[in-house]
Formats: sequence, C-alpha cells, structure tokens
Amino acid sequence: MDFLYGSPLTAFFAALIATLFATPVVRKIAWRADAVARPDARRVHPEPIAQWGGLAIFFGVALAALLWRQPTLADLRQLAASSTPSDIQEVRRTVHLTAAFFGCGFLMLLLGMADDRFEFRPQWKFLGQILIVIVLWALGVKIQTLPFTSGTQPLSDQVSLLLTLVWVIGLTNAMNFIDGVDGLATGIAAIGAASLALIEVGKAPWAAAVAASISGASLGFLRWNFPPARIFLGDAGALLLGFWLAVVSLAAASKTAAATTLLLPMLVLGVPLFDTLWAVLRRALAGKPIWSADRGHLHHRLLEKGYPVKKVLFILYSVSIVLGAIAVALTRLR
Repeated sequence: MDFLYGSPLTAFFAALIATLFATPVVRKIAWRADAVARPDARRVHPEPIAQWGGLAIFFGVALAALLWRQPTLADLRQLAASSTPSDIQEVRRTVHLTAAFFGCGFLMLLLGMADDRFEFRPQWKFLGQILIVIVLWALGVKIQTLPFTSGTQPLSDQVSLLLTLVWVIGLTNAMNFIDGVDGLATGIAAIGAASLALIEVGKAPWAAAVAASISGASLGFLRWNFPPARIFLGDAGALLLGFWLAVVSLAAASKTAAATTLLLPMLVLGVPLFDTLWAVLRRALAGKPIWSADRGHLHHRLLEKGYPVKKVLFILYSVSIVLGAIAVALTRLR
C-alpha cells in the first residue's frame, strides 16, 4: 500500500515551491479582475491589495497531489491480483477522499473568489458554504460517531450532518475571521497543518501527506503575504484553508476508533477557534449579527495595545506553535 502515499516531506516542498512561483502570477490576475481588498473595519492595511491568494494555494496543493502517487490502472490491477480486500478498499477510499477534497475545495475556492470580487451579503456566502458541506457529507466525508467518545455510538444521518456542518463551517469561518493582519491566517494555517501532518504520520498516511502539502503551500504563499503584504488570501484563500483543514481532520478521525481525534485539531487550531468563539459571543451579547465585522479580534486587541504588526504575528504564531507541540506530544504519549 506504500505506493498510495508519497513522502509528506516531498509533498511539503513541492507545494511550497509551486505556490511560491504561482503567487506573483495570481496577483496579476487578481488586479486585472479587480479582485482587490480595500480598507474596512476588519482589515488594517491603508491601501488596496490584490486578493485571490487561495488560487495559488490550490495550485500548489494540486501539484503536490501528483506526488502522493495516486493509484494508476496498473496499480489497481496489481492490487486486484495480489492484495487483500481491505487493501483494495483502502485504494477506493483514497481515490474517493481525494476527489471530495479537491472537488468540494474547488467549490469553496470559487465561492471565495466570487465574494472577493463581488462582495456577497454574508447570508448568501453562508448559504453557499452550507451547500458545499452538504455535498461533502453526501460524498462520505463526515462525523459518523459521537465525538469525544469511544466510537461505539453511531449517529443518525441527521445528527451526523448537523455535527459535520458545525465542524466544517466553524473551522472554515474561523480561518476567515482571523485573516485581518498580513500573514496571520497564512502562518497559523502553515503551523496547524504541519502539526496535523506530524500527528498523522504512521496513522493516517493520506491525511499526513495532504496536511504537509497545505503547510508547504501556506509557507510558499507567506513569502508574498508577510507584512508588508503584496497579496492577500482573500475569502478565496481563508475559506479554502479552513475548509481543507477541517476535511483533513475528519479524514484522520475516520481512521481511529471515533471522532475523538477532533480534540487534537481543536488544540492545534486553538487560536482561530478561540477567536471565533469569542467573536460569536461578543456579537451575540451586543445584539449584532455574528457575521458583522468589528475590531474585537485577538490581533486587533494586540494592535490597540501598541504592538507592531510583526510582534503581533510573533505572539500568535508562538501560541500556535506551543499548542501544536502539545498536540503532537499528547499523540506520542498516547
């Protein structure tokens, strides 16, 4: 079965290099399409900046996927002749997962690109996310047992869909909410994905290879997104990264006794998740829509205390690294 998965390290560097060189091209495309971010209540940059960074990240991860060594027809014939039924099932599962990962990820990318360009109302964007996650769930990428239990309590379709929607949409928007300072969401995604890759090495090879690719692509994009940024993730990139990280964690959870491994992604991605929960609570108490923009996020609070942007990044990156290290250590101890 080793032919199914390339080295996570190879996938990491392939995605990094591809995204590094693709980003300037995407920047020119975004300017020509007028997909430009202008200062608002959530962003702190003083002038318009090109968006659609998610397009470069998608390209980088897609190129790295060629190195995951997806099964060819010859591989499938070899498996049919000499492998066990469980091996054949694993091949089918991998192909199915990859199709759902890229297919639904592409839909999320298109939704974000359209929003970057035309600025949809939040309700329409949220509805689009719901429809994409329903497609993902229908393709079999879902929470199937009660989270944080021994995995012996299978869920009804209705409860499974509800929990999958909460998890995927929550993490998708968590990355979007924290994308308010140059390089913040990109760096946290790189750290979180790298931590997930280390956690899943030897346990869920597909998830490890994909997470390594996401981390590499994020770092390649960070070269152009680090302050002063020359291009932004935009909704295209922030929604894509959050969605992909949610899918990877679900795929990894399905390889264990239950969805208990969702605890580890929650720890690894603690910064955006905490920031999102605090934002929802803050806006609900103020009687405002939860999708309304404000300057109450963690990075805004640090900026208001007088910290320069790069120090804010250092603080939040450091917290993410510590949380990721704790998650990896817990995995090794367990």
